[in-house]
Amino acid sequence: MTDDVADQVIKAEKDRIQCLLDVDRDTYERLHATEYRLCNPTGTVWTKTEYLELLTTGRVAYRELGLTGDMDAIVGTDVVVLRYRCVIELTVDGADVPKHDAWHTDVYTNADGTWRCAWSQATGILDLPPGAP
Repeated sequence: MTDDVADQVIKAEKDRIQCLLDVDRDTYERLHATEYRLCNPTGTVWTKTEYLELLTTGRVAYRELGLTGDMDAIVGTDVVVLRYRCVIELTVDGADVPKHDAWHTDVYTNADGTWRCAWSQATGILDLPPGAP
């Protein structure tokens, strides 16, 4: 049962990533909970409505957003936490954000049998100089 739920939520997250690239409003609405919040690598928090507005107006435009490894899942009764590493390249308000790696942590909740992303945290991975801890 746990593996089935993890597989369902991992598929939902992959669909969610694709909807961000495609700016697919219907899939976005289906896969994001009303209370959705994204904490992006700058520390700015966007609501579901704010993030969709940024995407649909082109103020945020992903050129690349893809997994660089497997997703890890912690499965609870009505909550699943995903963690994975990805590569991101985007434009924000006309400024290019260079391609970089990031860790993502996403919390999915189950409401009436539908898994939706409630929280996302993206943390940029910095290239440290040789010898740095």
